[in-house]
Amino acid sequence: MFKKATLLIILGGFSIFSFGQNDPFVSLYMFNQMYYNPGYAGDGNEIEAKILNQQRLKSFEGSPTSTFFNVDAPFNLFSQRHGAGLSIITDNIGNYSNTGLNLSYAYRRNLIQGDLGIGIGLNLISTGLNGIWSPSEMEASMDQTIPDISEEPIVLDFNFGLFYRSDNLYLSISGRNLANSKMKYKKSDGYSYIGRQIYLATGYEYQLANPMYSFKPSVAIGSDFSNTTFSATGIVTYNKRFFGGLGYRYFDAVTVLAGIDLPSGIEVAVAYDISTSRMAKVSSGSLEFMLGYSFSLDIDKDNRKYKSVRFL
Repeated sequence: MFKKATLLIILGGFSIFSFGQNDPFVSLYMFNQMYYNPGYAGDGNEIEAKILNQQRLKSFEGSPTSTFFNVDAPFNLFSQRHGAGLSIITDNIGNYSNTGLNLSYAYRRNLIQGDLGIGIGLNLISTGLNGIWSPSEMEASMDQTIPDISEEPIVLDFNFGLFYRSDNLYLSISGRNLANSKMKYKKSDGYSYIGRQIYLATGYEYQLANPMYSFKPSVAIGSDFSNTTFSATGIVTYNKRFFGGLGYRYFDAVTVLAGIDLPSGIEVAVAYDISTSRMAKVSSGSLEFMLGYSFSLDIDKDNRKYKSVRFL
């Protein structure tokens, strides 16, 4: 059943022909699940902390830079399993400087030989606009669409998500900024909005003939109902520790990635995007780096074990 669902999502993704969205979309999305889906909170039996930095369109003036910090943990309360998570993001592009704080909760239950997280999240979003900045060879006073302001209004919004994982499969569906919150700069006419985002992701682990190797294909789709990003990735893992692979983001980039999952609970991954769009003429590519750490506490946990709590 779930293999068929995975195939349908993968095939459906190839029919999407637009790209781009409000939220930063990372090539190492498989390590950034906590940010995109509150249902991920408490997944597995360990406390996880990850930091991910993305530098897009390097060498391009005003290029975007994003940093994510995610931490989540499982816990038991009233004989039920739950999860809690925290995500912090800073995102800078041009004269915009965005900061987000996400608090997430997930109710967890067994479902068809796997685990389902039903999550909700609260967003605190601050979007700063430095009206003094202007592109090279253009003064703000010459373009009335560039407001002469420098402030950081704060708005609240919420997220919802479902995250399912079995031994070899995960399925994720989530929505961010569902209230489509309204934001206004004091010295500017009109309003701007925090765009709604929908995310779908799935992955499966195939054990190869040689038991030392496994293959993990995955896809992720993000949409703001106007533009859509589609990304597909294939990762080969050796001895459950070393991994490397290739990815493709439609009409945007080819990704090369590699990493290591150490017995101490430390995990490192790096990815480099080679642009396939016209931006290749002005950019040397995009770079991402992820550092994670997982550990257990002596508390009562679910006794079921997965092949890897950081699967994909």
